[in-house]
Amino acid sequence: MSMNFSEFKRRLGEDPLSRDEEMLRARNSAPEFEQAALDAEAFERALQNAVNIRAPEGLVNTILDIAHTAPKRRNWVPLAMAATVLLAVGAAGIAWKQSHRWDSVDAYVEDHYSKDGDKLVANSADGVSEKDINRIMARLDAFAGPQLSDRIRFIKLCPTPDGRGAHMVVSTSQGPVTIIYMPNTKVSEGEMLVFDQMHALLVNLDHGSVAIIGTRAQNVENLQAMVRNSLKTGLIDA
Repeated sequence: MSMNFSEFKRRLGEDPLSRDEEMLRARNSAPEFEQAALDAEAFERALQNAVNIRAPEGLVNTILDIAHTAPKRRNWVPLAMAATVLLAVGAAGIAWKQSHRWDSVDAYVEDHYSKDGDKLVANSADGVSEKDINRIMARLDAFAGPQLSDRIRFIKLCPTPDGRGAHMVVSTSQGPVTIIYMPNTKVSEGEMLVFDQMHALLVNLDHGSVAIIGTRAQNVENLQAMVRNSLKTGLIDA
């Protein structure tokens, strides 16, 4: 059963950047769905840009001084409320940035995978359309060649230590494996990370890097040549 417009907008409100397969199918079903998604994404980007603006030094103290010294007129209430909102937004921006900092790539990979890596592997679908893969990779100014794209069972945008990247689940003869693409991050080539029951191989590309993550029983090294040959920068024709 197809998703109705009200449900689509409700789920957009929960996650404006969702790349869930059901959401992508609904988005492509009619122009009003696509426009609603574009509007939600534009608002989300504007909000993220707003909270990432660094406040001028001393701004908070200035606002508090104004609050203490301004005459108690009726029109001061909206100004005080605006100052409170500004402080709250600034605090939210600081908290968001602090929650997305990692001491090292090793820490990032372990932390990122621990959030939902196992769940995404368990729930990976039968496949993702080439159009959906291209749309997400194009946001990173990159594309995945057929050796990789034919294997992708799930893909979404995700945070990386240096901006956005892509979180993929791909099929292999050893079972599903996770690949995290970090377009702006360089790693210690060939380093193998071990955490919980998983291990992750770090591989540098011409631009950026990947972490290939699997269970300790899976030979993730077998995938590095395919990944090097398939993940490239530059937009493809729509």
